[in-house]
Amino acid sequence: MIDFNGFTFHKSRLPKEFGEQDAFFKELEKSFYADVRHSEKAKAYFGQFNARHIEYFMESYARKKVELAKSYEYYNEILREKEDYELSFHKRAESALHAILQKKLFNLQLLWRAGQKQIDEVDICYDFHFWENHIASCPFIPTIEQYEKEVLKEYLLTANEFDEEIDSPMYISWQDYEEFTRKDERGHMQDMPAWYDFYDSRMGTGGLLNLPNLKEEKEKFYLRLVHEKKGIHPVSSVNEDNRPLLIGMGDELIAFAKFFESDKYFIQLFKGFEIKYNKESRIPFPEDIEMAIAVLSSADRPIYLPSHLNWNEAIVSAAKKYNNIKIAEALDVVYEEYRMFNELGLSFRESVEKIKKIYEEDDIAQMTRKVILQGRLINGEPEDFNY
Repeated sequence: MIDFNGFTFHKSRLPKEFGEQDAFFKELEKSFYADVRHSEKAKAYFGQFNARHIEYFMESYARKKVELAKSYEYYNEILREKEDYELSFHKRAESALHAILQKKLFNLQLLWRAGQKQIDEVDICYDFHFWENHIASCPFIPTIEQYEKEVLKEYLLTANEFDEEIDSPMYISWQDYEEFTRKDERGHMQDMPAWYDFYDSRMGTGGLLNLPNLKEEKEKFYLRLVHEKKGIHPVSSVNEDNRPLLIGMGDELIAFAKFFESDKYFIQLFKGFEIKYNKESRIPFPEDIEMAIAVLSSADRPIYLPSHLNWNEAIVSAAKKYNNIKIAEALDVVYEEYRMFNELGLSFRESVEKIKKIYEEDDIAQMTRKVILQGRLINGEPEDFNY
């Protein structure tokens, strides 16, 4: 960005009195007009156009320059916001590139859980959650290859409105083995991220999902031994109430009111509440639509709404598609930076010492390690993680 401190018409150089300032800008407009009127460069440019409105155009141009001079801070801020907006896609592309690392880490987790891969930096299942949160500093993930970057670009350009935003910091469960591998009544892993499914379909790595989960079974065995020795037993679920919970959310309140209320005034009020609740609980939410409109308003190309969706869903979907296109376009530069840093040995965001310190202060990791080692001793096994 240009520093406007040297601008001829910087506010510090203008007359302070309103009347003097007004007169100054009127003279400035005349000066700008004269600059254009007597310019040979401008005459050559105007030669392309009908002469009828050239005079009016020169007057308009002079007025616009005065407006820009008066409001230089405002227009410079618009430019800064635009540059920041474009830069945001570079940062989002970096986050998207991390999704490749997350998938590579998840595949390593599948191999490790099956006992087919030893990883020096991993002792317990929880460690994959730890490295998920420090993915850019994980030292044992293989380098991202060019073809993997192309697969990610293909995914971004074909992802639909229901797929997760892989660059979103809100998506924080990339290594949730239990959630992802849980099967429904048809035997499908419906909670598997769409990006993981896409990667597997292109890389042929889907078979890793069929590997056994031996490590966690052993961990649970050792944890159970410790609990039993301490007299801690799981609560019996024989008499557990399996009826649905009644929490007190909007739709539950409405359903109960329809069943319970007899007062005509409250019946009427609950009808009004139902209209308000249904409006506010629509998906996408109003704030999602507002955000999508803001994205589309800043688009640098024509954007067309998908015809198979309702108007509100179409707006959100179009904004998501545009964002994905911009992220995909930024990926090439981000990937080259990633390769360069790797070659220079500067790929890790956090030092080994810092990562070690963070891990040592992780209460979940340290407690889990401690209990597993206790279970190993109880079972007459060495106090280590070689199981």
